[in-house]
Amino acid sequence: MFTTEHFIWIAICIAFIIGMLLFCIKKAITLKTASYIMTIICAFSEISKMMTTMVESSFGGMYLNPRSLPFHLCSLMLFGVLYITFGKNNNIKHPVINFLAVMGTLGSFCALLIPTNGTNFLELKAYQCFVYHAGLLWFSLYLIISGNAKLGLKEYKQNIIILLSLVLITFYINSALSAYGTNFMYLVRPPMKNLPYLNLNKGWHIYFLRLLLLGFGLLTLFQLPFIVHIHKKKNISMNEAL
Repeated sequence: MFTTEHFIWIAICIAFIIGMLLFCIKKAITLKTASYIMTIICAFSEISKMMTTMVESSFGGMYLNPRSLPFHLCSLMLFGVLYITFGKNNNIKHPVINFLAVMGTLGSFCALLIPTNGTNFLELKAYQCFVYHAGLLWFSLYLIISGNAKLGLKEYKQNIIILLSLVLITFYINSALSAYGTNFMYLVRPPMKNLPYLNLNKGWHIYFLRLLLLGFGLLTLFQLPFIVHIHKKKNISMNEAL
């Protein structure tokens, strides 16, 4: 964490994200085009993950390591990307866009700071981790900058409900796959040892409470400026109407 290789990866990711955002703004890239680009990034991520995490089955052949299933928060975003890309425009797509914009930004930012797949330039899993999360951070910011994502008070409440629902579902998934040592959304244990805030020093219950508070706090801090801005804009419009 924060080694020379890590800083190089972060610099590459920042350059990619800024470059892609400028490209999207300059060329007025549509949501459909951006979604297709992100779908390609997701495909690279999942294919490279399968190439590096297949394990031999005792019955013959190989299978994907259960710990590599896409049930982490950032990994779950790929289902959102696929739905945005190929799903119909309905009342479900908008909450998906709003949730992905917020959690994709926060989750990928944290993932780039805590590279659980390592930073070795000679290992494919490092490329999978940084390429995917850099792509996710770009796409999430694009959704916000382009105005496709709405981040008002109503969307804030929806995002809280969706996040808590995913936590509950992932609890069951971790329990069902506990024999494989899964730790999706880091509900079982911290993502890395010796972290200053997310650790098991005071037991799992305190760790889980801290994890929830961290998620709730980050989501609130992220959406609060948008909520305030929308509220002020509504007040100005009402005063002008009067």
